[in-house]
Amino acid sequence: MFSILLLISTAYAQTPFRDTAGLTKNGIEWCEENYQLYLIIGNDFFEHHQHSIESRLCGNLYNDELWTYYEYDRYQKLIEQSRIYYSLEIQESAKEAKEGKVDTKSVNIEEIPQEIAQQQKEIEETGVEIDTDEIDIEKTSVDEIEETDKSEGGGCLIATAAYGTEMAPQVQFLREIRDNQLMSTSSGASFMTGFNQLYYSFSPYVADYERENPAFKELVKIGITPLLSSLSIMEYAESESQVLGYGIGVILLNIGMYFAAPAMLFFKIRKKF
Repeated sequence: MFSILLLISTAYAQTPFRDTAGLTKNGIEWCEENYQLYLIIGNDFFEHHQHSIESRLCGNLYNDELWTYYEYDRYQKLIEQSRIYYSLEIQESAKEAKEGKVDTKSVNIEEIPQEIAQQQKEIEETGVEIDTDEIDIEKTSVDEIEETDKSEGGGCLIATAAYGTEMAPQVQFLREIRDNQLMSTSSGASFMTGFNQLYYSFSPYVADYERENPAFKELVKIGITPLLSSLSIMEYAESESQVLGYGIGVILLNIGMYFAAPAMLFFKIRKKF
């Protein structure tokens, strides 16, 4: 009972992935990033994310026909659809709280097609609009999107903001490393689970600041270039042991580049003065 009431109360608070009406663009990107995990662990996905409203909204979108929609306004339509599911999730949670039920999965969309249709009709009648200036969608051809979205995953939020589009070669490279090397092994999938917990605690804020500050955007682009170069090593990892071994090597290499080398340079300069 307490968990259901907690879900209802926290649902109205804004987060980097969600406003008070549904998912934001960052939220849709988060759903894309977690799609592979959802395919692997199924409904355990919701427990993995502590039954958050964001994970339930993603679950609904994964099972919606719009998830495979690849026109230039994909994000806009998914945001609009998430608002429908957001309302339905709140209604369902309130009903379960009254009845004393505990159902931590997302709304079963096959059982409520009439409700979804009604919600869509209401949105059209009230003229709900999405601020397309904030979404900043690049009008890419359907063929290009389908070609680059075959992995059914998403790009890195920070890299996507830095390069301006998830279609950028650098973003696609990160996606391929994740899907082809890391997510194909148990150790790699375990690493991504832990990494995502940390990464998504700060990346939406960094991505938003990149969009607001062109100079910072260019600085990030320069900063992640060595990381992208080091990750090319992972392309040679084909087995479980290789993913583990190469992965540890890449981590140590990046610790050296981003922390150890600057620290040594700092102390050398300090000694001279």
